[in-house]
Amino acid sequence: MREARAYESNTDMKNGLSELARRVAQLDAEPSNPRVVGGSCVDLSHFIRVLGQTTSTGTPRDVRALQCLSAVDADSLLGSSRLLARLAEVAPEIVTGPLRLDSQYWVGTGKPSFLPGGELTPKESAFVCMSDATSREPSTKPFGVGLFTSTGVLNTHGMWRNYLDLNRGSTLHPLPWHTWAVEPHRHVRVHEITTASEWVEFVLSHPRREHELLFPSWGSVARDHDAVHMTLRAIGATQGLYFPTEQGIVAAPYWDIESTMWLRWCFGSTRLVETVT
Repeated sequence: MREARAYESNTDMKNGLSELARRVAQLDAEPSNPRVVGGSCVDLSHFIRVLGQTTSTGTPRDVRALQCLSAVDADSLLGSSRLLARLAEVAPEIVTGPLRLDSQYWVGTGKPSFLPGGELTPKESAFVCMSDATSREPSTKPFGVGLFTSTGVLNTHGMWRNYLDLNRGSTLHPLPWHTWAVEPHRHVRVHEITTASEWVEFVLSHPRREHELLFPSWGSVARDHDAVHMTLRAIGATQGLYFPTEQGIVAAPYWDIESTMWLRWCFGSTRLVETVT
């Protein structure tokens, strides 16, 4: 990976390092929310809350204000996280991969009153493929296409289901919630992203330029892969952060939780496992 050397002494680079150092310190602090209890699930919930503090404010207009750092530095700094080390011991599939195909869950939720009702059942007839993704707005995590699953670990139905519980009462994802176990075919092509360096390489291998920023060209990605798996280690090292390279600045991703984005319908079976009303 060729990173832009011109940014090595830039104030923005230092800001990016400071932001990530703050994040690692928060991840390794003791969780304080009294609703979060029980074993290693405490760490999952704590990760969700810490990363949830970093949200997208839209495409920036002034690249000089970006929180930049090198992917190598990001991976080195995040590698010191004690929380991620604990999770890697008990659930490596969500921290470092590879994806566990036999434990994928999708949750259909209600929608806010001002939006049409959402799908509560995963089905091929409602699936929107990535073939026309290039006509959409550039995004590091496109919505309205594909399908997102999370991996069930530590007696959970995945981190998205955990996220919903931690934000119960939110008007963005009202009840009912229908949780489905979905089983992908055995020979799917899953692209694993486990570090900031791999995120940058992924974007540079399928680039879409928008002014000075580089986004994934999802239509191009779909020609090579069936799915993209974003692990906790990659999310922790990249959320809200920008990575200068010789080709341009890789835009900040906002994946929040361990997720797999399915670019085409790859499922042999689906099974309803939980309904919350």
